[in-house]
Amino acid sequence: MSLRGAERRSNLRVTGIFMELKQYLEQLYDYNYWANKRYLAVAETLSEEQLFRQQGHSWDSVHAVLVHMMSSERMWPQRWRGEKGTFLGPKDFPDAASIREYWVHIEKNMRGFIAEQTEQSLLREITYTNPKGETFTLPLWQMAVQPPNHNTHHRGELAAMFALMNIPHPEEEIVQYFLVKSGQRKE
Repeated sequence: MSLRGAERRSNLRVTGIFMELKQYLEQLYDYNYWANKRYLAVAETLSEEQLFRQQGHSWDSVHAVLVHMMSSERMWPQRWRGEKGTFLGPKDFPDAASIREYWVHIEKNMRGFIAEQTEQSLLREITYTNPKGETFTLPLWQMAVQPPNHNTHHRGELAAMFALMNIPHPEEEIVQYFLVKSGQRKE
């Protein structure tokens, strides 16, 4: 396949115009951080007992889910740069405020990484090894959609945890983000 053909296929058709992969990823990450911040805001209202309550979901507690989300998001750019991805330790984050503070740096790093990319660099294949020692190769853009998708999954778990504790929580589906950004809904 020629690079020109690959470039044409990298475009997404949106209401009669073309959206480049990079633009799509920037919007996807804008949504991701918008939604994450809404859930972090809820987590910051929880008591210590509620934040650390074992609830039987994939990472057991609101705290553990948030640290896992942040850790995974931090790991992907490490892999993309050819570094060994490392996990963050939950004990390094005693409360939701410390998670929010650290996540600012992860967001800045991710946004910087995406800003550095071109349509061509997003098409390049990258090989990485996961924590289980398995090695895989995919185009960068296919890996770059993983962190927001992964976070959406875990925000769904957080929503369930909040609901079990009778804690009001926001709708964070991507359509809600676009409705807010277009002025059709208020936050």
